[in-house]
Amino acid sequence: MKHSARTLSCGIAVMAVLGLGLSVVVAGPAQAAPSAPSWDDVRAAKADAAEAQATVDELSSRLQTLQDAADRAQVVELQAGQTYALASSQQQEAQSTLDDLTAQAKRAKRAADDSAKQVAGLVVELSRTGGGDLSTAMLVDASDSKDLLYRVGTMSHLSERSATVLAQARADQNTVDSIAAQQSAATTALAKATDATKRALDDANDTAASAQTRVQEEQEQQDEVLQQLAFLKGTSVATETAYWNAEQAKRSEAQLASQTTTTDGGDSGTTTTTPSNGSGTTSTNPGTGTPSNPGTGSPSNPSTPSRPSTPSTPAKPSTPSTPSRPSTPSTPSKPSTPTAPTTPTAPSTPSKAAGAIAFARAQIGDPYVFGGAGPNQWDCSGLVMMAYSSQGIATGGHNVVWQYNYFKSIGRLVPLSQRQPGDILFYSSNGSVSGAYHDSIVTGYGTMVEAANPQRGVLERAIWTPSQLLPYVARPSGSL
Repeated sequence: MKHSARTLSCGIAVMAVLGLGLSVVVAGPAQAAPSAPSWDDVRAAKADAAEAQATVDELSSRLQTLQDAADRAQVVELQAGQTYALASSQQQEAQSTLDDLTAQAKRAKRAADDSAKQVAGLVVELSRTGGGDLSTAMLVDASDSKDLLYRVGTMSHLSERSATVLAQARADQNTVDSIAAQQSAATTALAKATDATKRALDDANDTAASAQTRVQEEQEQQDEVLQQLAFLKGTSVATETAYWNAEQAKRSEAQLASQTTTTDGGDSGTTTTTPSNGSGTTSTNPGTGTPSNPGTGSPSNPSTPSRPSTPSTPAKPSTPSTPSRPSTPSTPSKPSTPTAPTTPTAPSTPSKAAGAIAFARAQIGDPYVFGGAGPNQWDCSGLVMMAYSSQGIATGGHNVVWQYNYFKSIGRLVPLSQRQPGDILFYSSNGSVSGAYHDSIVTGYGTMVEAANPQRGVLERAIWTPSQLLPYVARPSGSL
């Protein structure tokens, strides 16, 4: 398990901000966040309890606005990644088709050669016995086996046996010709798929790279908000980040519970019911923002973390350091590693669901790379695929849409309201599987583990933008 001193920055400072630049650079102007109070404002407010609380509320509102904007913005990057994943999957299919046809062609060619040899033997045999127009000269004059079959076919007085041998040889040659035509078409299809995959990867990397400059600027603003909150409340940035993580998980659960009855756009043909908070026993530790002892079904609502009191003696905190510039998306640097949360006990088949969660958590801190499926770099569907592959469970391929359709085809979808640790969440831009662009694994109360994007890599965080989740989750193992 990987660890980092700045455990929870992925939960907020990284989580909330990294996508924000994308909305400005790629998706158009983002909604402006509330202007942040200056340090002079914060220091002045701390002297008065009422004013301090008002400033805390203002800073928290700014933090939430940044968070919401970041969640909306990262969709563009993930959609680009899914476009590449789909193109890559189609390229792999095209390559597999060509490989299969190549193998068929070799077998068909061997069969055709054997048949042609039988025809040649027939020519020799009949020429010796005075068989009609057949002559050994045919063997000399024929340019190839196809020419020989043609010459023999024009001859008269063929016996029934001779005609049968010739017919088989012609059928075998026709098979060779048919497969050759299919090979030609498959080769063209593979070339097109390869070109489409390259363009999709370039687009995905360009989409990610365009966010880099803005990311650094927004990171500084986010860090400053956390510094100011910690100063006002007399705590630390780590404590405020932990508190925020817990609040985000609670918020996610509340949003999921309030979602009205919906369908999946016809993909499953059934309707979900309004989710409830469930009857599990999960609680969230406000000091860490991580789940503990999740129970069966949707975990219960944890107790609300207490808000730290405001100290009487102010002290100016140190100025937040400037974060380093993110690396180029095609070779991302390893992001800071969050502390691994307590592993929950999977409700139905702990050896499978909990094993998949443990595998995914073991990759926390690894970089996100488009098309990555391990061992040290991942994209979203690659992480999901390998997490369950580690438990001997297939997921339908390295693609979000394929994975959803696979679990649908084997009857392993359940309503979102019945989610439990180990289930796979699917994000969609249009409410249907056709618009699916991201997936992740539920880990506990309002939390999931995911390969996020090239800026953040693999992390565990609150379930973001619940409104974009498909109303069904996949349950690869356990009872339905």
